[in-house]
Amino acid sequence: MPSGTYAPDLAGRHVVIPGGSGGVGEGAVRAYLTAGADVVVPTRSQERADEFRRLLGGAATGRLHLVVHDYTTFAGAEELAATMEDRLGSIDDVVAPIGGWWAGKRLWEISESDWQDAFVRLATTHMAVARAALPRMKADGAYSLIVGASASTPVLGSGLVSMEQAALLMMQQVLATELAGQKRVFALVLGPVRTRTADGSGADWITADQVGSVAVAASASTISGREVRLGNQAELVQALALLNDTEPRPVGPVVAVSTLDPKQGRRDDLLALLAELAPQIRAEAGCIRYSVHSPRGHDDGPLLVIQMFASAEAFTAHSSAIAAQVPRLSALLETPPAPPAVFGPVPSDGNAAKESLSA
Repeated sequence: MPSGTYAPDLAGRHVVIPGGSGGVGEGAVRAYLTAGADVVVPTRSQERADEFRRLLGGAATGRLHLVVHDYTTFAGAEELAATMEDRLGSIDDVVAPIGGWWAGKRLWEISESDWQDAFVRLATTHMAVARAALPRMKADGAYSLIVGASASTPVLGSGLVSMEQAALLMMQQVLATELAGQKRVFALVLGPVRTRTADGSGADWITADQVGSVAVAASASTISGREVRLGNQAELVQALALLNDTEPRPVGPVVAVSTLDPKQGRRDDLLALLAELAPQIRAEAGCIRYSVHSPRGHDDGPLLVIQMFASAEAFTAHSSAIAAQVPRLSALLETPPAPPAVFGPVPSDGNAAKESLSA
């Protein structure tokens, strides 16, 4: 597992991390303090500030500035940014792990209070911080929005969160377009994250400290702002390679294409087996797509199976998991199943670190 502890020298940089006392935010705070930056973390109360300082232990150096301040309104965020600029002299970077989880209702069941709390309040806070901090940020700084994968994957019963996170992804794109390269805005899109409050057992989960290392790398880099996926350890490696301007391994996703020719009279059995396997394959870590296709006008012809996984590592793990089903599959085919044809994205200009023609 990669450590993800990249820490360049950011001495003299002034970073504000609203939401820094949360589980993911803690990783960003630790990473920037390790890199030598001054870090401002607004909290709701002095008790919360004291608790967070105790939690950080020896990491809470004199460069950590805990301030009791409500930044959730336009006026409050403006006052925080102005105070930080006056006291420290600048705002160089912003990391915004602002948010929370909301669950339990389908969209048509929500109340006005749910809407205001889970969508309007969080979206307003993000907008308030961005409009206050961006005009004050130095040109070489980075503004990193922390976004969950629910931005692009609907979560049943948590639609308000998915909608708000999707809005943040568009916010990053709009800001990047309007800034036209003058300042850099990133969206760090997270999958499951191991934090002090969510110590998940998934071996492929990234940690809060690793999220922090990517935010630090974004601050230290000269790469233009963009969406950075951090769904698993493989994507973490790719992100750090991109931001550190080192030679990356081929970037996912990986597409695998297989043609299955059923035995005479066994096509329905083959379709039943593929339908049985589909839910478990789609539930695998990194699976983006699993679909089965038939030739148009030939209901008795071969089947085309298309699979897309977020990384080569995820597809390798899938291949191992599905290996036990190969004998069942082979019994229904005219010939044993051949290894699928595997494809990766085509870089737009030959540089695998840049945006892909396959995006």
